[in-house]
Amino acid sequence: MPPAPASIAAFLERAHEVYGAASGLDGQLIACACAHHRLAWVHPFRDGNGRVMRLQSHAALLKIGVGSGLWAVSRGLARNVQTYDDRLADADSPRRGDYDGRGNLSEAGLVGFACFFLETCLDQVTFMGEMLDVDQFRQRLRAYVILRSEMGEGIRREAELPLYHLFLAGDITRGEFKQMTGLGARTADSLLAALLRAGMVESDTSRGPLRFGLPLEALAYYFPRLYPEAAA
Repeated sequence: MPPAPASIAAFLERAHEVYGAASGLDGQLIACACAHHRLAWVHPFRDGNGRVMRLQSHAALLKIGVGSGLWAVSRGLARNVQTYDDRLADADSPRRGDYDGRGNLSEAGLVGFACFFLETCLDQVTFMGEMLDVDQFRQRLRAYVILRSEMGEGIRREAELPLYHLFLAGDITRGEFKQMTGLGARTADSLLAALLRAGMVESDTSRGPLRFGLPLEALAYYFPRLYPEAAA
């Protein structure tokens, strides 16, 4: 049961006052976890509270310098929905005796939720670190290039090296890309055209620099387990 609507603003202001004042990286991380629960408890909206909570946590982690666009705690929470709900419910439970904090709610329950939240963050950082390991990624890239080369679409195995370079180093010129294939000029032109059609490389103009592409059908190969829906 959320607080009465008239008191929501005061509860949010109090949450900002307490959790916004946390200092030190450890304190700020714990505050991020506890603020996630507090926003759930205040329940300021009729619908969409969960999405707002997860967005707020993502933004808070970015603000303190540990978050990243490469990982999100939301993914980890979505993969452990039952535990997530159970830990939130524990933190919502009444105080369990004189040694369970000083407020109306259970401090032990809140500690349990904070630990779960931070463990989920660590799990997602570790997972994305494995997904972006450059050596492992090259093997997955090679496998996808070989697969596409056998489909008769003009994509050749010589695309592996320049594609890997694009992934690591960022934008390069078309001339540099074609030179890295080791192919003759006309064959390299045809290969580049096929890669552009497939979305494996992208460019803003017909003569502009190239960047690494992420076509939907490649995601299950490039980042297995990250986009299971892409393999469906």
